Amino acid sequence: MTAATNASRRRPDGRLLRNAAGIVAVAILAAVLVPALGTNYIVTFGFQFVVWMALALSWNVFSGNAGYPSFGHGVFFGVGIYAAAAVLRHTNAPFLVAALVAGLAAGALALVVGLAVFASPRFKGDLFGLVTLALAFVVTTVVSNVAFLDGGAGVFVRDQVSGTWIGGGIKHVFVVGVGVAAIAALVALATSRTRWGTALRSIRDEEAVAESLGVPTYRYKVLTFAVSGALGGLIGAPQAIYLGYVEVGAVFALSVPLYVIMMTILGGSARWWGPAVGAAAIVAIREGLLGIGSPELSQIVIGLFLVVVIAVLPQGISGLLDRLRLRPRQEVAR
Repeated sequence: MTAATNASRRRPDGRLLRNAAGIVAVAILAAVLVPALGTNYIVTFGFQFVVWMALALSWNVFSGNAGYPSFGHGVFFGVGIYAAAAVLRHTNAPFLVAALVAGLAAGALALVVGLAVFASPRFKGDLFGLVTLALAFVVTTVVSNVAFLDGGAGVFVRDQVSGTWIGGGIKHVFVVGVGVAAIAALVALATSRTRWGTALRSIRDEEAVAESLGVPTYRYKVLTFAVSGALGGLIGAPQAIYLGYVEVGAVFALSVPLYVIMMTILGGSARWWGPAVGAAAIVAIREGLLGIGSPELSQIVIGLFLVVVIAVLPQGISGLLDRLRLRPRQEVAR
């Protein structure tokens, strides 16, 4: 292998850097323009979108790339919410510290689970999904019985941030949410353009072959699962402020990971930006139907929409958008 080849491998991918710069630019524009020009309703809608976007992207970082379906991603989101609430409730630390603790707590939990579960080759596929689902019940029970976190009484969070910048309204919370969503998007982009993502996809395609070729599959699975969990916990910090009052039943609802999985399937997990498209579609449908006062109808429509997309667009909405984008080039080539 020549020195030039080695140098080219070390050189950052130009397209990767351009896409990363685009993500940062869009995030800055959204953080500035939406709060400045939008009403509180629009900003609230925008915040809900960036929360679901961050959750869907963070889920896809591990589960979509490695092929290990996690049904417990809402646990890391909930741990982040309660970790941030506990820091704000029991200390005088600023919100930034609470957010970092939220991400670290969720990431540490995912790391411990990953170290234990991935040590055995038995825990893959549906069995891995069941383990993550069981994790939700364990964490819910712990939080419900530990007074430092909740103790079954719920926690008022908004009172803890009154008079601070983050407590200044939904526009400030939105800015933080955009920042976390941008971080999730950058990590998702990295898994699509680097050796890290290639290793994860080799695990999804044929893990035994990847292992035989020298891919350290255990290390990749553990670390990526921890990163995925940390991102889920990080977005939980601004969500705690947005909710104002957190209680176990709502925070750890099973609908959270189900919606995340639906968004990823709908948008398409093969492309790093697919989950963001799915999040936008489902949030828009939910908000539109809830506006006419019909939460049950929104669930029915979303379910039917998902079935139709799976049947007609197996690669999701992002796959369709990609084909439409490439069609003019293909016609020119002919």
